[in-house]
Amino acid sequence: MLKLSSGKKRLLLFVLAGWILLMASNQVDELKLYQGAFVATYALGITSIILLTGYSGQLSLGHSALMAVGAYAGALTANNLHWHPAIALVMA
Repeated sequence: MLKLSSGKKRLLLFVLAGWILLMASNQVDELKLYQGAFVATYALGITSIILLTGYSGQLSLGHSALMAVGAYAGALTANNLHWHPAIALVMA
C-alpha cells in the first residue's frame, strides 16, 4: 500500500479540493461565483496578514498594495479578455 507523508496528503487534498471547486463552478450561477471569489480573495488576504503579524510581529503596508494590484489585474483580465475568473485569479 502506498504511504504518503503528512505534507503530501495535505497537498493532494488541496489540489483535489481545488479541482472539485473548479468543476463545480460551471454549475453555479454568476452571482454565487462572484460572491465566492470575493470571500476567497479576502480570506487569502486576511490569512496572509495573520501569518505575517502573528509569527513575526511586524506590520506590512506593502502587502495590501500588492494584493490590490493583483486583484485589479485579475479583474481586468476576467473582464477584458473574457477569461474564467478562476484562471484570471491564477494568472494575476
